[in-house]
Amino acid sequence: MAFDSLLYIAFALGFAVGRVVPARGPWVARATLGTVVVLVGLLGASLDTVPALSLLATIPVAAAFVALILALTVGIYLALARRWPEPAGAPSSPTAGDRWPISGVLLAALLIGLGVGRVVAVPSAVAIPWVLYVLLALVGFGITLRLAGVRRVWKPLAAAVPAAVVAAALFSVADRLAIGPALATSLAFGFYSLAGPLVGARAGAVLGLLAFLTNFLREDLTMLLAPYLGRRLRGAGLAAVGGATSMDTTLYFVTRYGDPDAGSLALASGLFLTVAASLALPAVLALPL
Repeated sequence: MAFDSLLYIAFALGFAVGRVVPARGPWVARATLGTVVVLVGLLGASLDTVPALSLLATIPVAAAFVALILALTVGIYLALARRWPEPAGAPSSPTAGDRWPISGVLLAALLIGLGVGRVVAVPSAVAIPWVLYVLLALVGFGITLRLAGVRRVWKPLAAAVPAAVVAAALFSVADRLAIGPALATSLAFGFYSLAGPLVGARAGAVLGLLAFLTNFLREDLTMLLAPYLGRRLRGAGLAAVGGATSMDTTLYFVTRYGDPDAGSLALASGLFLTVAASLALPAVLALPL
C-alpha cells in the first residue's frame, strides 16, 4: 500500500460514473471481488525478492506482532463501541453471490502468487498500482458517501493509534526489540511499502523485513477476517483494523462486510493514518536503538 494521488482520481471517476449510471447488478460486486483476488495474488508475488529462509524465519514473528496489534485494536474498539454505540442500521452481509469462502479464496490467491513469483518473473511492482486504480474505481462506482461517516472518524482512530503504541511497547519487551523499530512497525498501520524501507535503512535488513511483513500481513488479515468480524465490528471497527489501508485496498471489505454507509469514514480514517504514518515513522526511528 502506498500513497498515490492517482488512487483518488480513480475513485473520483468511479464515483462520478456511479452517480450518472444508477443501474446496479451483481457484476459490480463480482468484478470488485475478482480485482481483489488479482491484487492479493500480486501482493504474494511481490515477495519474490525475499530470501525463502529469511521469509520463513520472520513470518511467525511478524504474525505474532500483527496478532497483538489487531487484538488490541479490536479490544479497544469494542470498549469504545460499548460506551458510544454505532448508529442503528443493518450491517452489510454476504449475498447469494458471496457464498464462496472468500477468506479461503484470498489465502489461496496469496499462496499461488507467492509460488508463481518464485518461479516466474511477475511484474508486480508495475501491475499492483494499476489493479489498485481499477479496484478504487469499482468501489467508487458502488459506494455511498455520507458526511455523518466523517463525523464518526474519531472512533477508528481512537482504537488504532493507542493499540499500535501499546502493542509496540509490549512486543518490544517480549521480543527484546528496540522501541524505535517496534513503534515504527506498528505505527505504519499497514503502510508496508513505507515501513519496510524506512526501518531497514535505520535498523537493518532483518528489522526492515519484520516491519514489511507485519504490515503486509495486517492488510491481508483484514481482508481474510472481514467476513467474520464485520457483523460485530461494523464499518468503524473494520476501518480501525485495516488502518491506513482502509482508504484503498481494504475499503471494499469495510463497506461490504461492515457497513455499506462506512465509505466516508473509511476513506477519512485511512487517509489520516497514512499521513500520520508518514510523519511518525521518521520521528520514532530517530529514537535511540
